[in-house]
Amino acid sequence: MISYIRGYYIITVEGIGLEKFLNHLIRNNIRIYNVNRTSNTKIEFCIDRQDMKVFKQAYRGSNYDIKVKQKTGVPFFLKRIYKLKGMWICAFISLFLLMMTSMFVTDVYIQVPEGIKKEEVRKELYNVGLKPGVYKKNIDRKEIRDHMMLKFDDIAYISINVKGTNIFVTVTKKAETLESKEQSNYCNIIAEKNGIIEKVIPRSGNQIADVGKIVQKGEVLVSGANTKSVPEVWASTFYEVSKSENYEDTIKEKTGNKKRVYTINFYDKKYTLRKNIKYEDYSVENKDYKISLGNYTFPVKIKVSTFHETKDVKIKKDKEKLKKELSEQALKELEYIIPASARFVNVEHDYKVNKNMMLEYTITAQMSENIAKIDNLSKAEAEQLIREENTPKDGEEAVPQNPDKRPINDIRNEFKEKEDKKEDKKDT
Repeated sequence: MISYIRGYYIITVEGIGLEKFLNHLIRNNIRIYNVNRTSNTKIEFCIDRQDMKVFKQAYRGSNYDIKVKQKTGVPFFLKRIYKLKGMWICAFISLFLLMMTSMFVTDVYIQVPEGIKKEEVRKELYNVGLKPGVYKKNIDRKEIRDHMMLKFDDIAYISINVKGTNIFVTVTKKAETLESKEQSNYCNIIAEKNGIIEKVIPRSGNQIADVGKIVQKGEVLVSGANTKSVPEVWASTFYEVSKSENYEDTIKEKTGNKKRVYTINFYDKKYTLRKNIKYEDYSVENKDYKISLGNYTFPVKIKVSTFHETKDVKIKKDKEKLKKELSEQALKELEYIIPASARFVNVEHDYKVNKNMMLEYTITAQMSENIAKIDNLSKAEAEQLIREENTPKDGEEAVPQNPDKRPINDIRNEFKEKEDKKEDKKDT
């Protein structure tokens, strides 16, 4: 390291009696190191820059073929830079340009609440002029805020903060209001899921599904029920969860070989220093680096992608341990999908091994639960249903009903009142 700072030469000497020449240099207090014989009549060694004058005097008049192969070190590097005046000028211009970029926006960071699409907000901000590369003093926050609030109905306020070369935009969403809809208390009870009917508690309405019947999801179980007295329909339901995994697990193991690819981002431009990645299997690790000073962020970003060569390694698993793991996973999933109100009737465990050496573990749980689901009817649908119920079938008489026992707000009362008004008008 010290030799590199001072500077040194790499010298090649060709001739006969090279050992004699080296001894001559040592007697003249010339320090040589890294001596390497390249052939029978040729050697190579290093000598410090400060000993070069003494070395020239020592070999002058000799019969050896002496050449300077390479000049290495800080002094030679600085000398080459000094000669390249164009590079100094470019360095000053680059510094000036970097200072000028501090007056422009480098990045726009947007924070939006759930329900508002960030990409649409970003696209509209770019259209209105708030994007990387824009002059910071030309940003009119009030104009941008008014434009965005008119463009998006669900935005209540937009905060725009400038920190260094970065813009931070925070969107506040309007408070959601619940839409009130007029609901009827007349409904049908449908099956929430498949099952076998165990019992029906028809507190209101007409029972359609009988005990022992297999019903499908969405099938009507009780018609014409009242939401203030909802029936219950208990049925046997079945939940099945299967988990499978291979006896042999293949993992990716790093071999130790790796290559790096560098990508330089300058505003919206990307420059990639490519390398040939000849690995058949590999994994990639990406790291991003930013250059910043306080609140000022330089518009230069460096992305380092490290490609690690990998190979497939197979690991055999213990069968009993694998069954236990799959059983725990299946039970955990069952606990998640089974409703808390359901009651356990029976649980069966089963496993099998297929041709692909996959262990498949299955747990089947038989439950007893209320599968009744309310399907609200509109007033028109309710009136039509009442007409069908009140219309006697062939050979039957209409069943009289006591309106005093109906709920006060039952739609049947409303329907009855409409019929009475029609009859009064006819009489008049």
